[in-house]
Amino acid sequence: MGNICRSPTAERIFRDKLPGRTISSAGLRALVEKPIDSGAATLLVEHGYNADAHKARQLTGNILADADLILVMEASHKSMLMSKYPLLSGKVMMLGYWSDIEIEDPYQKSDEAYRHIFHQIERCCQSWSLKLD
Repeated sequence: MGNICRSPTAERIFRDKLPGRTISSAGLRALVEKPIDSGAATLLVEHGYNADAHKARQLTGNILADADLILVMEASHKSMLMSKYPLLSGKVMMLGYWSDIEIEDPYQKSDEAYRHIFHQIERCCQSWSLKLD
Protein backbone atom coordinates (compact mmCIF):
# COMPACT_ATOMS: atom_id res chain seq x y z
CA MET A 1 0.00 0.00 0.00
CA GLY A 2 2.85 2.40 0.86
CA ASN A 3 5.04 1.59 -2.17
CA ILE A 4 8.14 1.02 -0.07
CA CYS A 5 8.30 -2.75 0.32
CA ARG A 6 6.43 -5.33 -1.78
CA SER A 7 5.73 -3.45 -4.99
CA PRO A 8 9.20 -1.93 -5.39
CA THR A 9 10.64 -5.39 -4.72
CA ALA A 10 8.50 -6.84 -7.51
CA GLU A 11 9.34 -3.88 -9.75
CA ARG A 12 13.09 -4.46 -9.37
CA ILE A 13 12.79 -8.21 -9.95
CA PHE A 14 10.61 -7.69 -13.04
CA ARG A 15 13.08 -5.15 -14.44
CA ASP A 16 15.75 -7.83 -14.22
CA LYS A 17 13.58 -10.60 -15.69
CA LEU A 18 11.89 -8.54 -18.41
CA PRO A 19 14.54 -6.18 -19.78
CA GLY A 20 13.31 -3.67 -22.34
CA ARG A 21 9.86 -3.48 -20.76
CA THR A 22 8.54 -0.47 -18.88
CA ILE A 23 8.03 -1.62 -15.31
CA SER A 24 6.97 0.66 -12.46
CA SER A 25 5.26 0.56 -9.11
CA ALA A 26 2.96 2.81 -7.12
CA GLY A 27 1.00 2.55 -3.90
CA LEU A 28 -2.66 2.82 -3.03
CA ARG A 29 -1.63 4.80 0.06
CA ALA A 30 1.92 5.67 -0.86
CA LEU A 31 4.46 7.12 1.52
CA VAL A 32 5.34 9.57 -1.25
CA GLU A 33 9.06 10.18 -1.85
CA LYS A 34 10.15 7.62 0.77
CA PRO A 35 12.94 5.21 -0.24
CA ILE A 36 12.52 1.48 -0.39
CA ASP A 37 12.31 -0.15 3.04
CA SER A 38 15.75 -1.18 4.28
CA GLY A 39 14.69 -4.80 4.86
CA ALA A 40 13.41 -5.11 1.30
CA ALA A 41 16.48 -3.34 -0.11
CA THR A 42 18.85 -5.67 1.75
CA LEU A 43 17.18 -8.76 0.31
CA LEU A 44 17.16 -7.35 -3.21
CA VAL A 45 20.90 -6.66 -3.05
CA GLU A 46 21.62 -10.06 -1.46
CA HIS A 47 19.91 -11.70 -4.44
CA GLY A 48 21.65 -9.61 -7.10
CA TYR A 49 18.95 -7.02 -7.82
CA ASN A 50 19.29 -3.25 -7.84
CA ALA A 51 17.65 -1.48 -4.91
CA ASP A 52 18.89 2.05 -5.66
CA ALA A 53 16.95 5.27 -6.23
CA HIS A 54 13.40 4.17 -5.44
CA LYS A 55 11.00 6.89 -4.35
CA ALA A 56 7.49 5.87 -3.38
CA ARG A 57 4.71 7.34 -5.47
CA GLN A 58 0.95 7.46 -5.25
CA LEU A 59 -1.10 5.47 -7.73
CA THR A 60 -3.03 7.74 -10.09
CA GLY A 61 -5.58 7.33 -12.85
CA ASN A 62 -2.92 8.26 -15.41
CA ILE A 63 -0.56 5.54 -14.20
CA LEU A 64 -3.40 3.01 -14.42
CA ALA A 65 -4.50 4.17 -17.87
CA ASP A 66 -0.95 3.87 -19.22
CA ALA A 67 -0.44 0.34 -17.87
CA ASP A 68 -1.00 -2.79 -19.92
CA LEU A 69 -1.04 -4.98 -16.81
CA ILE A 70 -1.56 -4.02 -13.16
CA LEU A 71 -0.42 -6.53 -10.57
CA VAL A 72 -1.59 -6.22 -6.98
CA MET A 73 -0.50 -8.05 -3.85
CA GLU A 74 -3.82 -8.75 -2.11
CA ALA A 75 -7.42 -9.40 -3.14
CA SER A 76 -8.44 -6.31 -1.16
CA HIS A 77 -6.18 -4.19 -3.37
CA LYS A 78 -7.89 -5.54 -6.46
CA SER A 79 -11.30 -4.83 -4.93
CA MET A 80 -10.28 -1.27 -4.10
CA LEU A 81 -9.14 -0.65 -7.68
CA MET A 82 -12.20 -2.28 -9.21
CA SER A 83 -14.58 -0.21 -7.12
CA LYS A 84 -12.87 3.04 -8.09
CA TYR A 85 -11.89 2.13 -11.68
CA PRO A 86 -14.30 -0.56 -12.96
CA LEU A 87 -13.03 -0.25 -16.54
CA LEU A 88 -9.70 -1.75 -15.45
CA SER A 89 -11.18 -5.19 -14.78
CA GLY A 90 -9.38 -6.87 -17.67
CA LYS A 91 -5.93 -5.70 -16.69
CA VAL A 92 -5.81 -5.99 -12.89
CA MET A 93 -4.46 -9.30 -11.63
CA MET A 94 -2.92 -10.68 -8.47
CA LEU A 95 0.87 -11.03 -8.47
CA GLY A 96 0.30 -14.43 -6.88
CA TYR A 97 -2.28 -15.49 -9.50
CA TRP A 98 -0.28 -18.46 -10.83
CA SER A 99 0.37 -19.74 -7.29
CA ASP A 100 -3.07 -18.79 -5.93
CA ILE A 101 -1.57 -16.74 -3.10
CA GLU A 102 -1.77 -13.26 -1.66
CA ILE A 103 1.46 -11.50 -0.77
CA GLU A 104 1.26 -10.28 2.82
CA ASP A 105 2.95 -7.06 3.89
CA PRO A 106 6.18 -7.78 5.83
CA TYR A 107 6.61 -4.12 6.85
CA GLN A 108 7.98 -3.82 10.39
CA LYS A 109 7.90 -7.59 10.88
CA SER A 110 10.74 -10.05 11.48
CA ASP A 111 13.65 -10.71 9.12
CA GLU A 112 12.12 -14.15 8.59
CA ALA A 113 8.87 -12.55 7.40
CA TYR A 114 10.79 -10.34 4.96
CA ARG A 115 12.67 -13.34 3.58
CA HIS A 116 9.51 -15.38 3.21
CA ILE A 117 7.71 -12.57 1.37
CA PHE A 118 10.76 -11.82 -0.78
CA HIS A 119 10.89 -15.43 -1.97
CA GLN A 120 7.14 -15.44 -2.67
CA ILE A 121 7.49 -12.26 -4.74
CA GLU A 122 10.49 -13.63 -6.61
CA ARG A 123 8.68 -16.88 -7.46
CA CYS A 124 5.57 -14.99 -8.57
CA CYS A 125 7.62 -12.63 -10.73
CA GLN A 126 9.32 -15.64 -12.31
CA SER A 127 5.93 -17.21 -13.11
CA TRP A 128 4.63 -13.98 -14.66
CA SER A 129 7.89 -13.47 -16.59
CA LEU A 130 7.50 -16.85 -18.25
CA LYS A 131 3.99 -15.90 -19.35
CA LEU A 132 4.92 -12.37 -20.51
CA ASP A 133 8.23 -13.09 -22.24
